[in-house]
Amino acid sequence: MQMAFYRCEARIIGREKRGRSVVAAAAYRAGTKLRDELRDKVYDYARRLKGVIDSTILSPADAPEWTHDPEQLWNSVERQEKRKDAQLAREFILAVPPELSADAQFQTAVDWARQELVAKGMIAEVSLHHSKTGNNPHVHILCTMRKLDGEKFSPKKATEWNDVALLVQQRESWANAVNAALEKAGRPERVDHRSLKERGIDREPEPKIGVAATAMKRRGVLLDPERFKLVRHVRLMNEVMPLLKSIRTTGQLPMWKIQPTWWTKPTTFLSQFCMRAAERLKGSWRKLVTAQKSKQPDEPDRER
Repeated sequence: MQMAFYRCEARIIGREKRGRSVVAAAAYRAGTKLRDELRDKVYDYARRLKGVIDSTILSPADAPEWTHDPEQLWNSVERQEKRKDAQLAREFILAVPPELSADAQFQTAVDWARQELVAKGMIAEVSLHHSKTGNNPHVHILCTMRKLDGEKFSPKKATEWNDVALLVQQRESWANAVNAALEKAGRPERVDHRSLKERGIDREPEPKIGVAATAMKRRGVLLDPERFKLVRHVRLMNEVMPLLKSIRTTGQLPMWKIQPTWWTKPTTFLSQFCMRAAERLKGSWRKLVTAQKSKQPDEPDRER
């Protein structure tokens, strides 16, 4: 079975970070122009519409018409929340397989959002993004944190949506949705929502580079930010560790049988081992350098 990249991450968008606006977040993710009534400011991201493949708002069946208008919807959220550190929206970031067509990617996310989010009372704006390189198709889903109470939002937030067990179930259901879409498309790839440890894979997970480090590198603030160094270190260690583990457990290297009397010539053995390890490391390093050179700059809020 071929494994595809999996991601289902949930996070909160709130005002505590530089007075962040959910109207601005919605405008960026949908690639549109929205006016923030609270701040009397227009956020215009229509210029990046090329990277936004599709976007739609999903509401419960009995929701009022204004919930389908992004400007009215997110300004209503801003008005509802009074605290300066208020939590404004929950965002899901989903990786979608590049092996699927754009229509299949978007429909898979829309169907999942209807089943897992809207059915529970959330209003969700689903936006499919394609990077310039085409290597990182992903979906942003902005969700309200209050249920509707008639024509308005409820005075109380739906705290049951914060349950960790719910997120665990959502992560598994997204993996099932992606695998069903891949199977329907006749593709052999599959995803797995479980951690490397849960799958019995002896490998360190790669850390995310993150928006801040990417922006610093793009603007030339730092030529090689620490997050980039950390990712390279983890990748190189994951290449070398199987060699060391194989020696400890079997006395031989993968694809290289060691003579039973290797200890009679330890210097020769160590020299050969170092050569093999160096070959693996050089190969990994070349791949990393090539990948870095081929990367294109991305938008400021690009998720990695």
